[in-house]
Amino acid sequence: MFFRKRKKQVEESSEKGKNIEIISVSIEEMRKAVNAFAANLDDHIPLRSIIKSDHQIDTELLYSYLGGQPDKTFYMSKETYEIFEEPDLPMYIDQVQIACDQYVLETGKEPLVAGNKDRKINYFKLKHYLHETPPFDLYLHPSDRMVTHRKPGDS
Repeated sequence: MFFRKRKKQVEESSEKGKNIEIISVSIEEMRKAVNAFAANLDDHIPLRSIIKSDHQIDTELLYSYLGGQPDKTFYMSKETYEIFEEPDLPMYIDQVQIACDQYVLETGKEPLVAGNKDRKINYFKLKHYLHETPPFDLYLHPSDRMVTHRKPGDS
């Protein structure tokens, strides 16, 4: 009897999946959908709740905002809430954001390359805080100390 019930639930969930239309979604459309979702969240529910452990965005929660299931996967940083199409960027950004926060707490200084006007992060200063050095440059935003892959002025 237990198995019949389980089978029925599986069939119902697969039928629900058939009704969802697969749509083409741009990164800007995904950002708008996430922002609309965040605006409707209860105060006690964090936006982080739509981010899976591998940084994928749980698009099932965004069907009503997007109008269907995206045809590609989007990823989101758990620390900065930036959205990406590349799977590795949010992982590195989160690691470096946590390392930067720890470095600032312990030293009172920002871990920047000396004399760099773009506020490029110095990975050597973070060597004790990082498990792995990102294979690309990251920058620290001047007003909120958030890590970004965008070079200042490139926005």
